[in-house]
Amino acid sequence: MKLVNAKLYEEQIKRRMWEIWYDEKYQYYFGGSWRNDFSLADNNGDYQKRAFAVLNNSDELLGYISYSVDNELRIAQWFGAINFSNDKLTFGKALRQVIEDCFLKFGLEVVEWCVICGNPIEKSYDRMCEKLGGHIIGVRHRRARDMAGNVHDDKSYEILREDFLKARSIQKKEQST
Repeated sequence: MKLVNAKLYEEQIKRRMWEIWYDEKYQYYFGGSWRNDFSLADNNGDYQKRAFAVLNNSDELLGYISYSVDNELRIAQWFGAINFSNDKLTFGKALRQVIEDCFLKFGLEVVEWCVICGNPIEKSYDRMCEKLGGHIIGVRHRRARDMAGNVHDDKSYEILREDFLKARSIQKKEQST
């Protein structure tokens, strides 16, 4: 698995987004935003956008992960993660790597994200958040729409740097015994 700057694969990512635009499998990613064009946003103001193409070992595009950084508060937020393939394991490893890099490579203090309740990935996010030392902040009601216009709640997650480092230390000790 490789993570590379998404700008290098921008046209492929855009094409894949257009291919899945009306696919119900991906309705939770788009959240009912069926009229907006997809673009890799440029950095602006106090926020920096980081975007990655997820590639398999054959350099085939598996997915796309992005987030924004509040440079003043050192928070990664507004995550977007979409797996174009059926390779859930590799994509999950890539997402975990992106989150770990937020703390270990980029020195951020907080990572936060949301999921639309009912999204099949929700339980995986619950487990990943717990393994990385995070917690569920709560559920906000009536925050998203699906393709058919149905209203859904969303769930918010948060991982603090010190909690991530503590969980990582515990996992390393368990692996060495």
